[in-house]
Order: sequence, then structure tokens, then C-alpha cells
Amino acid sequence: MTKSQKTLTLFFLLATLPVVGSYILYAVWRPESHTNHGQLLMLKSAGLNELKLEGVNEEKFVGPAVSKKWVFLTVQSAQCDARCQHKLYLMRQIRTAQNESMEHVDRVWLITGEGAVDPQLLKTHPGLRLARVAKPEQLPQLMLGTDPGAYIFLIDPNGNLVLRYDDQSSPKGMLKDLARLLRYSGLG
Repeated sequence: MTKSQKTLTLFFLLATLPVVGSYILYAVWRPESHTNHGQLLMLKSAGLNELKLEGVNEEKFVGPAVSKKWVFLTVQSAQCDARCQHKLYLMRQIRTAQNESMEHVDRVWLITGEGAVDPQLLKTHPGLRLARVAKPEQLPQLMLGTDPGAYIFLIDPNGNLVLRYDDQSSPKGMLKDLARLLRYSGLG
């Protein structure tokens, strides 16, 4: 083998090494990291647009796919305990933190069962939309589990469930998720 053939072979090996190395690395090691802070849900439809939800206080309920907004949703009874109040507070603050993009985010409290909501609580959450469902079992797509009040759901403008946050979710993580989704969805 001549000197020029050795040089050409060495050049070919150096040029193909990164490509071959990347295929080997991809086959052996796949990173498990992700950038979202909530639990990613891959459900096509939250089912809220198909359900017959009653608006509360004579408000007509319009589902997320009709309103074309991102929606933070919580499912609670009308007797809102401290955990419920904290979730409503988080939803309000994260929406407000979006600044000029906050008009692309809606907050919905889906009330289960009967009972009236405390008017003083509603005064602290202006713009919060209320809807009522008789039984949580009518919402199988939401994956409520045994504790319907444990989660905050994020629904996209097409009515698809995107993320679910539990009681231990970081507010900063929720804020980052929503900001990223608004930026890449072209709405914010």
C-alpha cells in the first residue's frame, strides 16, 4: 500500500468514525431525560368537548377545543379545602406569570357533585371558569385515580390532554412547561 493510499484510507476512517460511532451509541445508550416537569399524557381527547357539562352561575361552558386556549383544569367538589385552594392559587399565578401570553390560557374548575361554591373564594380568582359534572366517573379520560382532587391537568387548544401535575409538582416546573408550550405552539 502506497503512502497516498494509506492517507486516503485514514481520511476515510476519520470521516466515517463519527457516523458509525453515533449509530453504535444510539443502539447502546438512549438518554432517559425529558424536559417536561409534569406527567406526559398521550391522550387524543380530554372528552370535555363531548361531555354535557353544566356551566355554573348561568355561564355557558365552552370546551377547550372551542375556545382555542390552553386550559389548566382541576376537578374538585364545591367544598374547596386547603389543597383545592392551593391548586387554584397555583393555576392563577402560573397563568399571570405568562404576562402578555396569559390571554391564551384559561383556568377551569370542574365541580363534582352538588353544592355551592363560596363566593368569597371566587372573588380571589377572577376569570376562573366553573363547570359541573354530576359524577367523576363520567370523566374516564382524565385518569383521576382514587383521588380526583390530586391533579391539575393541562389541556391543549385542540382539547387533548397534555400534562398532569400532582400535589408534589414544582410550580417553577409548571411555569416552565406552560411557557415552552405557549412559545412553540405559536399562541404566545
